Amino acid sequence: MTLPKKIGTTPMRILALAAGVLGFYAAFWTLTLSKPESILNILMQADVQLQGAAATGLMLCTLLGLRIIDNKHSQIMKLHVMAKSITSLHDPELRINLEKFNELRPVALLINQLLDQVNESIETRRSLAELDALILSGADLSAIIRRCLIAAKIDTVDTLLLLKSEDKHSDQYLHQLDGLKVHKSIFSNLDPSATSKLDPKFLKDAIQQQCGNVLAYYVILCEEEPYGVLFACGNRQLSGTETKRLEDLVDRMSVAITNIKRSETLYNQANFDPLTGLVNRRAFEARLAECLQRSKRDENGVVLFLDLDGFKKVNDTAGHEAGDFLLSLVAKKLRQVVRPEDTIARIGGDEFAVIAADCSEEKEISDLCGRIIKRLTEPVLIEHMEHNIGTSIGIARYPDDGSEVDEILTKADSAMYKAKQEGGSRFAFFDDNLKAKNDHRVLMESRLRLAIKEGNLGLFFQPKLGLAEWTINSAEALLRWRDDRLGVVSSEEFVGIAEESGMIHDIMPIILEKTSDLLRRSDAASIPLESIAINASPKQIMTEGFALSILSQLDALKVPHELIEIEVTETVFPNDMQQVLTELHILRMAGIKVALDDFGTGYSSLNMLRDLPLDVVKIDRTFVTELEDSEEARLIMKHLVDIAKVLKLQVVAEGVETDLQLQHLLENGCDFVQGWFISKALPSPDFLEFVKNWRHQSVQLNQSQKPRRSVRF
Repeated sequence: MTLPKKIGTTPMRILALAAGVLGFYAAFWTLTLSKPESILNILMQADVQLQGAAATGLMLCTLLGLRIIDNKHSQIMKLHVMAKSITSLHDPELRINLEKFNELRPVALLINQLLDQVNESIETRRSLAELDALILSGADLSAIIRRCLIAAKIDTVDTLLLLKSEDKHSDQYLHQLDGLKVHKSIFSNLDPSATSKLDPKFLKDAIQQQCGNVLAYYVILCEEEPYGVLFACGNRQLSGTETKRLEDLVDRMSVAITNIKRSETLYNQANFDPLTGLVNRRAFEARLAECLQRSKRDENGVVLFLDLDGFKKVNDTAGHEAGDFLLSLVAKKLRQVVRPEDTIARIGGDEFAVIAADCSEEKEISDLCGRIIKRLTEPVLIEHMEHNIGTSIGIARYPDDGSEVDEILTKADSAMYKAKQEGGSRFAFFDDNLKAKNDHRVLMESRLRLAIKEGNLGLFFQPKLGLAEWTINSAEALLRWRDDRLGVVSSEEFVGIAEESGMIHDIMPIILEKTSDLLRRSDAASIPLESIAINASPKQIMTEGFALSILSQLDALKVPHELIEIEVTETVFPNDMQQVLTELHILRMAGIKVALDDFGTGYSSLNMLRDLPLDVVKIDRTFVTELEDSEEARLIMKHLVDIAKVLKLQVVAEGVETDLQLQHLLENGCDFVQGWFISKALPSPDFLEFVKNWRHQSVQLNQSQKPRRSVRF
């Protein structure tokens, strides 16, 4: 609605304006004034008063608004200053006083809550950093458990850590924080099946029965397997920040425990024998070195070197599992006999050693050895069969017998061999006579090392006569050593030293190179050779990669594999059967023949002989020597040859020294013979000349002219 464009006088305009403000517009208004002057006066006065009141109200509202704004601004500035002051002081306990900020209380409360969250986050990060530092420092498990429980402290909430027992106990251990100390207790009365699996659901119920309401639980893993559980108990809900903190702590605990267990595994592998749990040779030598250092301050002691008597027989007849059981039993008995402070080690195989510090009186040492021998000679029942073993003990005192680890062990070992030579199951002290032998051994080792370095080892070849064709086209390679200071040294003596010192691995390349040289010469001289037998020591054949090393060297020397035969003795098989079989199979697959030396003297069963990868058996000279005088020896020889033939193996008899021995071997179907009756071992030029002459003289004999009994050429 609209008013007329012109209403008239001022009072009329005022009235119209009032009507418009009040919303009384109509299509058209008709005003009738009975007393126009008085009404207009009243309206004009009202207009003036209304304008004054409006101005006054406006001023008051403006002043009040400014006052309120100033007050709010002042509180905001004070809140800003206080918040800035709190952050600059780095005091996590400081908070804004809510009473000073009544009108901005929600804002101040929100700031305090933010400060709480920030401080909790900082504390969590600090705790995690400290835990990480502990893990990286290699701290033990108890220190990490304590730090974890401290970091897991939450107001009105109890945190409990349940971990597997370290001593394989059926129960588990519950760890709780008592002040700053960790209280460890057995958590028992659990279902064994749940305990072994660390079933969190079952454990939650058990914890709830003993420790109160469980708010949450978190599983700790070790190598992806449950190792423990962290429980939070209380009567309120955990906040998101608290939950995140506990989750992070459990992740750190999983990493820490996994690292610790891996380190323990590596340490145990490096320092302990896995079968017996005793320290190994490496750790034993380290402890002995420490004892020798202390001996410089008059702290004397003794080293006992033990070798079991009769162990090989038990191992061969009852099997490897019985042997392992026996070794573990020996370790257990030794722990029971020696003092807790003494160090016991399994040096290797059936050899043990003991360090007895502060034990220097001869009677005291003798009593200790007597107790050990008495305990170990007690009969042992294995699979319903009684076995008897003993032990020979060698004794070396420090510092009287030496101040170096190798020196003490060598002397104790020498004394042990003396005890064994005297019948076993006894002990012997290292003395001056043994010292002379030990000095000779040390000299021999030194000279042997020099001989290998300078190429002074010789290789002789003993011919093998093929009885079927009466030909010589093969030989056995035999090491020979003549030293300027030691003279002629038998192979039995220096090969043993080479094995013990590890030099045996340096000798095989020499043998192969000299064999290769012989084959080249024979080829150049048109003297065909079909096979050269090379002896491999037990230590060599039991070394992983031995076969591949042989093949590699032969290939480098361009020697056909089929010209080489590797001889091994029965003594290698009881030690590490699987490793030996692996190496021999590789050799045979490459075309190298394998021969079993000293056949008939070991403990191999017929089943084992059947399963071995063999081409040749060599009958030991002890059976050949008695052929002339003993019917029993002739029967044994016949059976040995028959067994080999059944197994489709070639038979070589060694140690043939008489014509009659050779005749018996011919009658029994032996394939090859070797020995002084045919020829001694010869240097390669003499060997080739011998083979050449043999061939020449054999050609001159017709089959009808060949005598029934052999003729020595």
